[in-house]
Amino acid sequence: MPIRVIYRGREIEIPESEIRAVELLRKLDLSPLSSIVIRNGEVVSEKDILKEGDEVRVINAISGGA
Repeated sequence: MPIRVIYRGREIEIPESEIRAVELLRKLDLSPLSSIVIRNGEVVSEKDILKEGDEVRVINAISGGA
């Protein structure tokens, strides 16, 4: 079963049954320096493994200043 990921309001299916967070970001062509992976409501590290059935969201970190 694929892993379902919510990114920018869209649901994306990743065909693997498990994948490291950093590999997920690579598949989505996102940088780990500017993106955050959330699994089941908690932020995970790049090394954490995401599995089918997990609720996964990816958000972009925004920085700025004046």
